[in-house]
Amino acid sequence: MANVISKYSSNRDNNFNLIRFIAASLVLYSHCFPLTGLNNAEPIINYIGFSGGVIAIDIFFIISGFLIANSLFTNNVFFFIRARVIRIYPALLVSIIFCVCVVGLFFTKAPLLTIF
Repeated sequence: MANVISKYSSNRDNNFNLIRFIAASLVLYSHCFPLTGLNNAEPIINYIGFSGGVIAIDIFFIISGFLIANSLFTNNVFFFIRARVIRIYPALLVSIIFCVCVVGLFFTKAPLLTIF
């Protein structure tokens, strides 16, 4: 009997962490060349026409889409929306507060009252 992808998406017996690690390593590899001043010297570009970072970003989007779609199909819509809100909004609020209160104070000449 052939194994189907849905069998591996229902539990943690999959290789998504390994795939993420490889993609993250590919991003680091891709960023090494511009940091050394050797722009467009990445060997992968010569063979396939784009950098390893582009491949890694595509891998991250594919994995995220697969996991989010699996979450939607295995739960009801209200639980899915609640889980997305709980996952996204706390980090968004912390980021906004940090940008306004910390970064905004250092990079603006506006009075403090106009910022808040």
